[in-house]
Amino acid sequence: MDALQPARGAEVDMKVFDELQRFRLIVEHSSNMVVITDAERRIEYVNPSYTRVTGWTLPEVRGLKPGRLLHGPLTDAESVRRISRALSLGESIDGVELVNYRRDGQPYWVRLHIRPVHDESGRLTHFVAIQTDVTERRQSREALMASERRLAEAQRLARMASFECNFDTDEMFWSPGAEQVVGLPEALLPCSFRGHVSLLHHDDRAALDDAYWALVSEQRPYEIEYRLLSGEGKVRWIRERGYYLPAEGSLPSRMCGLVFDISATKEAHDRIQYLAWHDTLTGLANREQLQEVLHQRLEVARDTGQHMALLFVDLDRFKTINDSLGHQVGDELLKTCAQRLRDAVRGTDVVGRLGGDEFVVVLAGVDAEAAVDRIASKLLSRIAAPMLIQDRELHVTASLGISLYPRDGETASELMRHADAAMYHAKGKGRNTHSFFSEELNARLSERFELESQLRLALARGELSLHFQPQFQAEGTRLIGFEALLRWQTPDGRWIPPDQFIPVAEESGLIQPIGNWVLEEACAHWQQWRAQYGGDIRVAVNLSASQLRDRGLLARIRQLTERFDMPPGALELELTEAVAMHDPGASIEMMKELRGLQVSLAVDDFGTGYSSLAYLKTLPIQRIKLDRTFVKDMELNPDDQAICKAAIQMAHSLGLEVVAEGVETDAQRSFLVGHGCDLMQGYHLGRPMPASGVMALLAAHTERPPPELRPRRSRFRPSCRPS
Repeated sequence: MDALQPARGAEVDMKVFDELQRFRLIVEHSSNMVVITDAERRIEYVNPSYTRVTGWTLPEVRGLKPGRLLHGPLTDAESVRRISRALSLGESIDGVELVNYRRDGQPYWVRLHIRPVHDESGRLTHFVAIQTDVTERRQSREALMASERRLAEAQRLARMASFECNFDTDEMFWSPGAEQVVGLPEALLPCSFRGHVSLLHHDDRAALDDAYWALVSEQRPYEIEYRLLSGEGKVRWIRERGYYLPAEGSLPSRMCGLVFDISATKEAHDRIQYLAWHDTLTGLANREQLQEVLHQRLEVARDTGQHMALLFVDLDRFKTINDSLGHQVGDELLKTCAQRLRDAVRGTDVVGRLGGDEFVVVLAGVDAEAAVDRIASKLLSRIAAPMLIQDRELHVTASLGISLYPRDGETASELMRHADAAMYHAKGKGRNTHSFFSEELNARLSERFELESQLRLALARGELSLHFQPQFQAEGTRLIGFEALLRWQTPDGRWIPPDQFIPVAEESGLIQPIGNWVLEEACAHWQQWRAQYGGDIRVAVNLSASQLRDRGLLARIRQLTERFDMPPGALELELTEAVAMHDPGASIEMMKELRGLQVSLAVDDFGTGYSSLAYLKTLPIQRIKLDRTFVKDMELNPDDQAICKAAIQMAHSLGLEVVAEGVETDAQRSFLVGHGCDLMQGYHLGRPMPASGVMALLAAHTERPPPELRPRRSRFRPSCRPS
């Protein structure tokens, strides 16, 4: 055994050497690594297993210290220091695990035992180290620990835990982290299934009990959901799955359970269910719930012969408050009205919100119209009471329409439609009142539907046309332009007034295609005027609210002005105050973009709306049109005179032109001229006329100098405010 020969020049205790020789075969055939060092811990011998594991041979390592060969960056420095201190004191090392490195640099784990060897006199002569390669076991253990960590983390993220229960002893054992799932401190986790059941909500205990005994007796797995009384005094929703585990080896029959915290899922589901049936702003029943309630109540009413009432409530001029005071005030007002409606009816009645400022009340079991009348008056009175919102005292009224079952309809859609019609009738009576549906209203409703159906065909049939009312310079007879006015003549020769069919067009959505047709038709007529008579002339077209909100409007206007070669200012777009102020921010932005296309902008029906002057001064407009209601009585009414004078002065101070509408007498014209009005239109100057009449009028004015398209300079103000 040359490997066990003592190093040359070393003093070796021969008795120890002889003893080592006796164990040669054992050492050389051991699967463990054996290293023998001298008292200075220099290597004298390594066995074949050492060479096989580390790659180092005895000639290569003899005389070297093991640490120089085996330690590396992952070796635990503190463990190395503890080993070194112990060996310096002649102490043994037992079962220390640490990372060593092979000759090729690969790390491996060893379990280390070192024994000091003394001679007969007690002098330390050698150290014998036995190293066991535990790399695979260590890797398996680390993989298991990592798997357990991943499982614990997965359970934590999934809000899941597990337990086992011994059928014989009823003992329960919980997985780590179970306390986070069930919401109990670890010390209070139930130790028995009976204790587990006792923590459940009283109404859920029987279900878990039954599931447990079915598992015990029939080995049938279960999955149930229950409410658990957690340590925070709150209720947690838990889903539990139970499985039967048969006896295995020394283990008795038992069950395995998985528990999941589904509180968040339940809360989200409940929230979704709530949102599906309730209005998010007011908490009232929404349209879907109202429809379901109506169907259910109607079935009961049919079976029992009871009567029922449907009340349709619409706030008066809510849009004015919403636009002028802001949406936050509007929302608070809606919530206050919703609460007042709910408080004013019985608990069995249903109050819902259809959207916007429209509410519905369903009254069941009301047999007398007089009783419904009293309830309607009570609801209107409650809404009309002053309300304090954001330190503002607001006053709002409502209009209310009523339909009765079975008198006014036998289906939910009929009752809703008839109550809606009655509500509009109430608004027509002056608001802050209520109206019952009647056959007369039904006839009007039928007429309205017939009008809408005919209007849908009017454009395709060529029944719509444009008439044009001239606008003149106030101080003379110079023709400035024309306002395009929509007219409808049915196949039987009847002329339908615009105030009848235009609201129908707006409510039905027909205003978009009709408005587009009007724009193109007006521009086409302008081109004919220009081609035949030369000179500059302006054509004004009214825009609806839906047209102003249409992002395609800009491209349409650009295409029309380029197609018909219209110079700047030739096309004027008129908007009422209500249209311009519908959404002030968006309206102003759209109007600025329209101004970028070199079209003129005017506010129509000035003085009849409810817009704020703070917004009006920011509108990129060129002129305002003074409404005819202030002009027609000015000869007799000093108030109308004062309003006209003030409007003209205010407009001029803002750099705007004033167009007076409805001028029908010379006295009106003289008054307006005397107070600086810029332009006029009305029967006194020229009635609306078909296109042929425009040609004749233009022919009569061709000898006169053409008017300038740009606003003229007035003695009151600069020529035009910059856009």
